[in-house]
Amino acid sequence: MQNIFSRLSDVAMAAPKRAFCAIVLLVLAFDLVLVRDFGWVLENFQGKRFLVNYGLSSLALVLLTILLLPLRTYVGRTVVIALILIPQLVQLSFFAIYRNFVSVFDLRFVAEDPLLTLILWLDNAAIFKPLLLIALELPLLLLLTRLPLRPRWWARGISGVFGSLLFLLLAFNWYGVTKFQFSSLAYIGTFPGLIEQQVFAAKLVEKPVLEKQVAAKDAPNIVFVVGESLTKSQMGVYGYDRDTTPNLQRLLDVGELVLYDNAVSIGTKTLSSVPYMLTGLQGIDPHGRVYSVPTIFNYAKAAGYQTALITAQDFKWRNVDQMFLDGDLDYFQEGTDFSSNISVSIGADDMTVLEKGVMPYLKQAKQSDAPYMLVVQMNGNHYPYSKHSPDEFKKFLPEEDENGVNAYDNSVAYSDHYFNELINAIRADDPDAWIFFSTDHGQNIDSKNSPYNYGYGLGTTHNAMFAVPPASEAAAMQVNTDRPVSSADIFATILGLMDTRPVSDIDGENLREPIDPERLRVISAYMKTLHNDPNAVLVFPDLSYLHIDFERKSAILPEDGKVVPYTKLPDNYRRLFDRYLNPQQEGANDG
Repeated sequence: MQNIFSRLSDVAMAAPKRAFCAIVLLVLAFDLVLVRDFGWVLENFQGKRFLVNYGLSSLALVLLTILLLPLRTYVGRTVVIALILIPQLVQLSFFAIYRNFVSVFDLRFVAEDPLLTLILWLDNAAIFKPLLLIALELPLLLLLTRLPLRPRWWARGISGVFGSLLFLLLAFNWYGVTKFQFSSLAYIGTFPGLIEQQVFAAKLVEKPVLEKQVAAKDAPNIVFVVGESLTKSQMGVYGYDRDTTPNLQRLLDVGELVLYDNAVSIGTKTLSSVPYMLTGLQGIDPHGRVYSVPTIFNYAKAAGYQTALITAQDFKWRNVDQMFLDGDLDYFQEGTDFSSNISVSIGADDMTVLEKGVMPYLKQAKQSDAPYMLVVQMNGNHYPYSKHSPDEFKKFLPEEDENGVNAYDNSVAYSDHYFNELINAIRADDPDAWIFFSTDHGQNIDSKNSPYNYGYGLGTTHNAMFAVPPASEAAAMQVNTDRPVSSADIFATILGLMDTRPVSDIDGENLREPIDPERLRVISAYMKTLHNDPNAVLVFPDLSYLHIDFERKSAILPEDGKVVPYTKLPDNYRRLFDRYLNPQQEGANDG
C-alpha cells in the first residue's frame, strides 16, 4: 500500500496541475456515489436545481482549495483535510438514514438533545461506506495538500473572494439546497444558515402559550389541501362548459362534495395567502401580526394531534419554512425532496408527491393512536400552465401557447385526477376523515390587462373552495355553500373540529355554523410576508369590491369608479382596516 502511494505521489509531483484536477474530480465522484448513492444520483442529476447547486458548490470547493493550498504546516494540512472529510462522513451517516443532508433545523435538534442524537446514530449508523470513503479519499487528500503548487497572491485572493461569495450565495439564497451541493460545503453552510434563522426570528413576536391536552378518542383526522392558482371559472364542477373536473362532479352528484360558490382568497399571491390560510387571518397586515399568532400546527399539536406538512413547492422561498417549522411540526417534506428541477413557478409533480409523500405518511400516521392533521400544498396550476400536466393527461388540444386556455384546462383536468386519487387514499385509510381544499388564488386566464394573478379581478380572487366531510356531516355542511366565505374559514373550522378555541384573534368563521349573509371580506397585498404593497379590496357579498390605496389614502367606489378620500368611507368599513394600520393606537383606545 505504501509503495502504491509512493508511486502515485511521484506521478503527481511530476505534473501537479493535472494531479490537482484529477484529485478534485475523484473527490467529487466519491461525494456523489459514496456520500450519497448511485441510484439517487441517477434520479436527480438532470434537474436544474441539482446542476446549479452542485456546479456552484464544486466551483466554490476548487476556489477555496486554491486559497488554502499554500498551507504547508502539519496543522494547516490537517485542517484542510478535516474540513473536507469529516463533514462528508457526517453527511454520509445522515443520508444513509434520512436520504437527506443535515439542515439548520437538524442542528437545532442536536443542540436540544445531543444524547438522543448519539443514540439514534449508534442505532442506525452505516459502517462500511464511511470506512470505504476514508480508505479511498484520505490518501488523495494527503496527496493534494503536498502538491508543489504555489498560486500567486492575487490568484489566491481572487479565488478566496469568489469562492467565499459562492459559498455564501448557496448558504443564504432560497435556491440553495444542501443535498444537491458538495456535502462538505453543504454541512458547513448550515452554520451561517443559523445566522439567517436568527435574523428572521427577530421578526417573530413571542406567541401565546397553548395549553396541551390529549385528543379525544373520537377526534377526527383532518387534511387541509392548499391549491395553487386554481381558477374557479375553468372548473366544470362550477359550471364551466368543458368537462375539466369529472371526478369532483361525480362526488358532488352523490352528495359527498360540499362546494362553496362565494369564496374569496386572502391575497393574490402565494406569500399573501398561504401563511395567512395557515394562521386563520385575513385583511391587511403591515405590522406582521401573522408572526405573533399560533399556526394551525401549534393548535393541532396542543390538541394532541400528529402534525404534518407535505408541499410540492419550495418552502424555503422568502423564509416561509421558518414560520411553520418548529417543535410542533412532526413531519415535513418539501418539493426538493421529490424533484431536483423545481422553481418558484414549477413544483414537484402532484401525483409524485402523493405517491412518495402523502401515501407513506398516511401509512405511518396510522401506527399511532393520535389523530393526524395534515396540510398538503399542491404544485397545482401556476404558469407556465403547460408544464403542470403530463402529456398523457392532455385532452384539450392543441396547446399552441404554454399559457393558453387549452394548456390551463389540461392542468385543471390533471388536478381533478389528483383530487380523486388523494381523496380515495384518505378515505381508504379513514372513511370519516375531514378533507378541505382552497386554492391560494386564481388566474386571469383571458384577461389581457391583468394577466395571470395580477390585480383583484374575479379570476384571481373568486376562489375554488370545497370540503369532503364524513358522510354523516355532509348535509349539515351545506349551510354556507352560497354565503360569503373565505379561505381563512377553513382554519376556524379545523379548530372547531379539534374542539380548540383560538387564544388570539382570527378572521375566519366556522363553516359548520351559519355565516352572516352580509359579511364583508378583505383581500390584500398589504402584508409583511409579501412586499407590504399598500393596497386592499373590501369585498361585498355580491363580489363587487371597494379598492383602497393606503399610500394615497383614497378609495375607488364600486358603483361608478369614483375616487373618494379614505376618511370619507363609512365607519364600519374603516374599522376593518384602522385597527391594523395603527395597532398601538387601537390598543390604547381599547384600554
